Amino acid sequence: MTPAENSIHILLVEDDTDCREGLVSYLTNSGFSVTGVGSCLECYAALPQSRFSVAILDVTLPDQSGFVLAEYLRANSSIKIIMLTAHDKVEDRVLGYTAGAYNYFVKPVEAQELLAAINSLVAGDRQVHPVNNPSGSETWYLYRQNWQLKTGDGTTIQLTSLELQFIEMLLGTSGHVVSRDLLLDSLYERNDEHSGRALDSLVRRLRAKISAAGKTSPIKTAHAVGYCFSAPITCV
Repeated sequence: MTPAENSIHILLVEDDTDCREGLVSYLTNSGFSVTGVGSCLECYAALPQSRFSVAILDVTLPDQSGFVLAEYLRANSSIKIIMLTAHDKVEDRVLGYTAGAYNYFVKPVEAQELLAAINSLVAGDRQVHPVNNPSGSETWYLYRQNWQLKTGDGTTIQLTSLELQFIEMLLGTSGHVVSRDLLLDSLYERNDEHSGRALDSLVRRLRAKISAAGKTSPIKTAHAVGYCFSAPITCV
């Protein structure tokens, strides 16, 4: 598939010229249309020029933090966000997910792994459209600014901050399981018996809210592995 045939447009914000040009070349050859820029200012200028589906953001940019840029994109667009950083601390990953990232990669990133993450996000976008939902599963919508999870018929589940972060981490996985370890590290910054019980309680409360609203919970458990969101979902 050539870029002209592919409706998926990617915005890459990376100030390292070699890294940026290498990824632009690889992703273009993989069939995507890619715009590469080196700063937040250039990113803001590029946004009106195309309908971007995915943004890949470096954290350390010359004029503004990539976390700030991610928060702006989350609040003002439906662009899926992938973060790139040289830092692998738990608190950095938490900042990334809280800012709106679906994936968080530590440099040097493997291009094939990055491509797989993009394909997963793109597949998630396609699944939420009714024509690509042959199973008839109910489509869900996450309203991040209002901390609400909704269905197409208007049923609304009000979320706490931690519940919102939990749902955000399940987004873009296309039904794949998000591990307990990653959830515990990101939500609680610890992985022990206490945080494990806290995560289990969070999931029970969230499922109870959904059940009380008359809906079947799409949050599924993979025993001893993690959780996934089994229905189509998109951000609004």
